[in-house]
Amino acid sequence: MVFACTCGVILGIGFCGNLLVFSLFAKYNTLRRNRLDLLLLSLTLADFLTLLLIPFTLHSAVSYTWPLGDTACKVYQFFLAFSLAASTYSLCAVSLTRAMIITNPYNPPTMDLVVLMFVLVWASAFFISLPLRIFATKERLNPGLDNFSFCLPTIQEHHYEVVLSQFMLYYFVPMLVIGFNYIRLACFLHKSPVMSVASTRNTRRASVMVFLAAGTFSVCWLPGYILELCVYMGLYHNGHSWEMFYFICTVLQYLHPCVNPVVYVLLSKRYRHSRGAWLFSCNQNKVQPQVVSITMETAK
Repeated sequence: MVFACTCGVILGIGFCGNLLVFSLFAKYNTLRRNRLDLLLLSLTLADFLTLLLIPFTLHSAVSYTWPLGDTACKVYQFFLAFSLAASTYSLCAVSLTRAMIITNPYNPPTMDLVVLMFVLVWASAFFISLPLRIFATKERLNPGLDNFSFCLPTIQEHHYEVVLSQFMLYYFVPMLVIGFNYIRLACFLHKSPVMSVASTRNTRRASVMVFLAAGTFSVCWLPGYILELCVYMGLYHNGHSWEMFYFICTVLQYLHPCVNPVVYVLLSKRYRHSRGAWLFSCNQNKVQPQVVSITMETAK
C-alpha cells in the first residue's frame, strides 16, 4: 500500500506537469515553431505515455497478479520499453541540439534537421524495443497458484541478455551522448571570448540544464540497472534491505517522467513568461476598457 500510494502521488504530479506543458504548446504558436521546443514536445509525449502505463504496474504490485492475458502483457511490455527509449533518445536529441545552438549560434540546426531527429528518435525507439520485448510473457509465481501471475519482459532463458542489452541501449550509450554534449559545452564556455553579461548568463543556464538532465537521468535509472544486474548475478537475497532498495529503485524510475517537465520546461526562463501569461489569461476579465480621446472631446 505504501508503494501504491507513493506511485499514485507521482502519477498525479506527473500528469499535472505534463498536461501543463501540453497546454503551453497548444496555446502558443511560437513554442511549436521553435527547433528545441519540438524535441521537448517529443520528450513530453514519451513521458506521458510512460505515466499512462503506471496504473497497470500498480495493480500488479498490489494484487500480485497480471489482470490481462498474455497478448496484453506483450503489448504492455513493448509500450513500456518503447516509451522509455523514446524519452531517453529525446533527451539525447535535446542535449545535442542545445550544444549545436550554443556552440554555433550563427549557423543553428535547421527545422528540417530537427524534424528528422524527431522522426529518428521515435523510429529508433520502436525498432530497438520490439525485439527486446518479443518474448514478454505472463508467468505464474508457482504452477499451483493460478491467482499469482506476473507480466515479465522476457522468458527466463533470455532475461540476462535483455537486461544487459537494455542497460547498454537505454542507459550507457545515451549517457555517453549526453555527457559528450555537456563536456563540449563546458569546453566552449571555457575557451569562448568575453561575451555580454546577458549572453553569458543565458549560455551558462543552458549548460546547467544539460548537466541537470544528465544528473537526473543517472540518479533515476542507474540504481534500477544495478539492482537487475545483482539479481541475475545471484547477489540478491530476500531481506528488508534488498526490499527497500527495490522500492527506492522503482520509485526513482517512475519519478523520472515527473522530473523531466520541471527541469526542461517549467523551470526554463523562456517558459516562465508563457506560463505566467497563460495563468493570468485564465483569470483576467475579458471586458476591454473603452478609450476616450480627450483631444477630440476638447475640440468639440
